[in-house]
Amino acid sequence: MAPLDGTVPAPARLGPRPLPMHLAAPMMLYASSLGALPILKGGWNSSNAPEKGNSGFGAFDGTGAAGSWADMLQAMMAAGPFALSSVFPDSKWPAMQAIAAQCELADLVVSIDEEFRGQLGRMLDGILAYHHHGYRRDVTDPPAVWRQGSTSLHRYGPAGSGAPVLIVPSLVNKSYILDLNSQGSFCRSLAENGLVPYLVDWGEPGAEEAEFGLTDYVSRLNAMLDAVEAEQEKKSPVSIVGYCMGGLLALPTAIERQDRVGKLVLMAMPWDFHSAKAPGPNASQMLVAACEPVLSMFGRLPVDCVQAMFAAIDPLNAYRKFQFFAGLDPASGKAHRFVALEDWLNDGVSLTAPVARETLGGWYAENRTASLNWKVGGHVVNPADFHGETLVVIPKSDRIVPPESALAVTELLEDVRLLRPALGHIGMMSGRRAAELWDRVTRFLES
Repeated sequence: MAPLDGTVPAPARLGPRPLPMHLAAPMMLYASSLGALPILKGGWNSSNAPEKGNSGFGAFDGTGAAGSWADMLQAMMAAGPFALSSVFPDSKWPAMQAIAAQCELADLVVSIDEEFRGQLGRMLDGILAYHHHGYRRDVTDPPAVWRQGSTSLHRYGPAGSGAPVLIVPSLVNKSYILDLNSQGSFCRSLAENGLVPYLVDWGEPGAEEAEFGLTDYVSRLNAMLDAVEAEQEKKSPVSIVGYCMGGLLALPTAIERQDRVGKLVLMAMPWDFHSAKAPGPNASQMLVAACEPVLSMFGRLPVDCVQAMFAAIDPLNAYRKFQFFAGLDPASGKAHRFVALEDWLNDGVSLTAPVARETLGGWYAENRTASLNWKVGGHVVNPADFHGETLVVIPKSDRIVPPESALAVTELLEDVRLLRPALGHIGMMSGRRAAELWDRVTRFLES
């Protein structure tokens, strides 16, 4: 029901999606912390220890002088699921055991319970603060200059006023991460510097795209390149920028049409899906098998399934970041950036079944890209076949596309420049320092 004053209410916020998964992750942390207490009380030595690593326990220094149960508790709860029983460094166990020995097990359980309730409460406070925050995206998309099915193409600036740049986003999220708001927009930054960006908006797959595979989307991208060329009075080459999965879609177009393509920019594009820090073929095969019943039933991979895969990279990310958000001043720029990014993250897009099978099975499980077995339209996609200038941007703090995966493509490209900004995968488009990167991309496209 509309309000009595005639105003249109802002749409209700969703997220973090999928919410049940984000709430279940801290419960695992809680259960694993309780489960590790008998190990702590009963003794620990290297002979019965699982493989250990750096768990990042900065809150507890293990010296005994500054150590206390409160310090140890904070460290335990910050470490992540199964931290005590699997990754806690040997060097800190003696001091922890000395503290724990002075406490009854029941007292330790009560302390963990109190600490967990406090942290979970702050997370829930952060989620509620996010849902009720007053920020709304304050820019509107330019009118579409081309449309086919659910896909549209949007031009920033007058046609022919500068060098054209076709910008290709991923299929799994909305394109407006590249035009987030008036305070930070990659597309508007390029336009202000004299280029004419054309942003692809893939949209939610509709009836026309129900059976689309990657070749169909690349064919549609070729049609958009034709549309950009048709708007140019002088047939100047069109440069292409591909972001994440968008880079993989842009690459076959750039190869096929390179006589009409200017420069190519690949930003955080995965290539070797079996690199050292990637999930690996076995895990990917299990993921494909788990998704198949959903794909067969719905004919697509729903948004929450896609979001769950990203959340699995760091299951406690939402737990930490919404505690952090609960402590922010809602009017601060940091809070506004947080909400802007969360709105985009939770505004996802489903994948058609053919695309899901090609990406999860062909890319992640079989690594067809790096093994040069990935075909589009019957042709193998080999970066070595593109002979133009390419800028590869690999953010150092990328947790979505391992830098090793992205670096692999640089060994195949003929004329390549490499840029390693101290940013994250999404921070390239939303961080406070993102504009510095955009300026360098602009200079490359203009040079």
